[in-house]
Amino acid sequence: MCQPYPKLKASRPPPVLRAIKTVLIVDDSAAQRRIVAGFLTGWGLHSLQASSAKAAIRLFKKHRPNIILSDWMMPEMNGLDLCDTLRQITPDLYIYFILLTSRSTKAEMLYAFQQGADDFLSKPIAAIELHARVTAAARLLDTQRKLKLKNRQIKPALRKTQALNAAMDKDLLVAQQLQTALIHNRHRRFGRFDFAALVENAGPVGGDLAGFFTIGATHIGFYIADVSGHDISAAMLTVRIANFFSAEAFGQNIAVQCLKTGQICPRQPHDILQSINQIMLKDVTTDHYLTMISGLLDLTSGRLCFAQAGHPYPILQAKRGMFHHIGRDSLPIGISQAVRYQDHHLQLASGERLILYSDGFSDGVYDQNTALGREGLQPLFASVQHLHGPDLTQNILENIHAAHDQTPLVDDLSALIITHRAAGASGPETSE
Repeated sequence: MCQPYPKLKASRPPPVLRAIKTVLIVDDSAAQRRIVAGFLTGWGLHSLQASSAKAAIRLFKKHRPNIILSDWMMPEMNGLDLCDTLRQITPDLYIYFILLTSRSTKAEMLYAFQQGADDFLSKPIAAIELHARVTAAARLLDTQRKLKLKNRQIKPALRKTQALNAAMDKDLLVAQQLQTALIHNRHRRFGRFDFAALVENAGPVGGDLAGFFTIGATHIGFYIADVSGHDISAAMLTVRIANFFSAEAFGQNIAVQCLKTGQICPRQPHDILQSINQIMLKDVTTDHYLTMISGLLDLTSGRLCFAQAGHPYPILQAKRGMFHHIGRDSLPIGISQAVRYQDHHLQLASGERLILYSDGFSDGVYDQNTALGREGLQPLFASVQHLHGPDLTQNILENIHAAHDQTPLVDDLSALIITHRAAGASGPETSE
């Protein structure tokens, strides 16, 4: 024999049912309303009764119950129409709607759920089934209550986060504008020597830079650097490095020394790297470090020297297409006080080209998820051997993007290319 459903004390509902504020019973049968109300009262729940849909709407507007037990078939307005009306009255207030019906086919139940009902009870109402449905409703209502509470707690943090994001976006725009003003693709000819510099950021701002500048009438200083990271702080550090080499303020240009006679003389590349390393370790409060090459070209002799700090080995591209990786590597800047940088000297012959590049070229992910690698750079630069100026840098970028299969870059790109034009190919100094 089945055990009768246990009766509960009416003084206070059990914890699982305390999420229920009020239950509204809607049925044109007074006897049915009394039976359901009796069960609810026995479980410590407060209930209201309505004999019609219109009466139910009035009670709903006044008391805002969160569970509705409604007969499906009623005169004037049926239970599903009532459900739709109540949900329109309070679209922001979730109500749990249970249909009371003698219908029990799967098609009818599916239709009821499609029209907005949450559950149903078959008549005659059994206490154990009613309790199960009401308990399920209570659990859902309690979950919704907790979510609303969490949302109220999260909103202030969300507003703060949005404000911080807005401030970061503003800082990002400023950093981007500064980088654009100081670091951009440049092309220039000095007698028989062509300089081409390019910087392509993987994101709105980046940590790569490359540039060159005149020192008096006979020397060209140049540099390329790659700051660790791609965030705003990395971008601002590139701006600071670029300012070290500002050609507009020789008194502050780290690559220039002014003699007592007033004569302007270039500093040696290794000495420049040494000075930047000391500044980084002393003044820069950041975890960033940077790889770098600083160099100097004598226009009168064609002699060139450079110093390397953790940066990829430059490529010497000979006139007949031979490639050689050259240099004297050392630790990146911002790592150690004890590091000592050394100069590498070479004579850049007519028709030769020196290529400085960041590891975004060699380590970037290309077709089939493979890196181009150091050896893979040779065909890339061989394909543009005959080009100069904007055509050179534009073609390099097009080839890189094609190799990436048009997917976004994962690392910044920078390159500085110095070409000694063959005799008869030189022209007047140009700037672009």
